[in-house]
Amino acid sequence: MTTVNQDDPLTIDENIDIKEMEEILFETLSVDDWLAVENVRTAFLSVFQKFRMNYSSVDLSNPLSSLITWSQCFNEVALRFIEFYRHIDEFEHINADDRFTLIKYNLFSIYSLSECFNFESNDNYCLYNENEIPEQHVQTLTLWGAPNTMGESIMKVLVLLLRLSEGDPTFLILLMIILIFTQGLSMNEREPPLNNPLSVSQAQIHYTTLLWNYLINKRGELKATEQFIQLTNIILRIQSETKKFQDLFRLQISASDNVDQISPLLQSVLHIS
Repeated sequence: MTTVNQDDPLTIDENIDIKEMEEILFETLSVDDWLAVENVRTAFLSVFQKFRMNYSSVDLSNPLSSLITWSQCFNEVALRFIEFYRHIDEFEHINADDRFTLIKYNLFSIYSLSECFNFESNDNYCLYNENEIPEQHVQTLTLWGAPNTMGESIMKVLVLLLRLSEGDPTFLILLMIILIFTQGLSMNEREPPLNNPLSVSQAQIHYTTLLWNYLINKRGELKATEQFIQLTNIILRIQSETKKFQDLFRLQISASDNVDQISPLLQSVLHIS
């Protein structure tokens, strides 16, 4: 008899036939949902499987060095996120100018979620334990003159997200897709209107529905509802804390008069002309 791993509904014996697979998934995820989840998981792993997040490369000897080396880390991660999104059909099919706008205004917020991932683990993209999130982030903020509460607030949000995900990377991967399609995520008044907001909204609804179905399949409707409510609050906090961090970095790099040492991608994301 073909068996399904109950701890992971996406792991199915490769010898299963289509009819049997449909019967197994009928009470859980639809076949289309199952394939969509597996596709985004595979795409994420294909981009990040050889990646190593080297937090130790951030030079904390002085503020300027930390700004430049941190920006290099950001640039490396950001480029991989862009590559990941190019694997998402719905992202590829929206208006080209809208793709640019969504990357420019949403990428900084999404980058912060990368700190939940342990890219050096054996499976390449498992989640950190809530007590293992690198402290370099807090140390860097302190070096930039940020109040202690800023670093603590960011860490608290990441811990809340880790707890909410219950160690499930797929949850976070789907969330990062939802966020890239979120208009106004950056809370930047200068963000231009999209050329085709309907197609972006439809893409976001599609992945929000997919995450909802996935959570119902994993945890049941009652718990999925509770988690969606908590997730909404966490996203609002991510928006707020990321904007503070972004404003701080922009101020620090502008004051240092070393904008030319920051990558063009980060300059664009920071809206530094």
